[in-house]
Amino acid sequence: MKLSDEDRDRLALHTAFAVHQIARYVAGREDVPQEIRERLRGHISAIEGVMVTSGHDWIRGEMEATEAALQT
Repeated sequence: MKLSDEDRDRLALHTAFAVHQIARYVAGREDVPQEIRERLRGHISAIEGVMVTSGHDWIRGEMEATEAALQT
């Protein structure tokens, strides 16, 4: 089965948003190792860049806040 471009883009967007939600949850926990937090921060930064570049800049502030929370 091959997805249409539109379906693939929709799947990628929903997946990126789900990863962001998980990272935001992890950022609020104190029992997550720093290495995991740093890796998630890198992924969130990359996802943010792609989303903003593709016109989804509405989430920029929320993703930046998650990145900052993962630094603590």
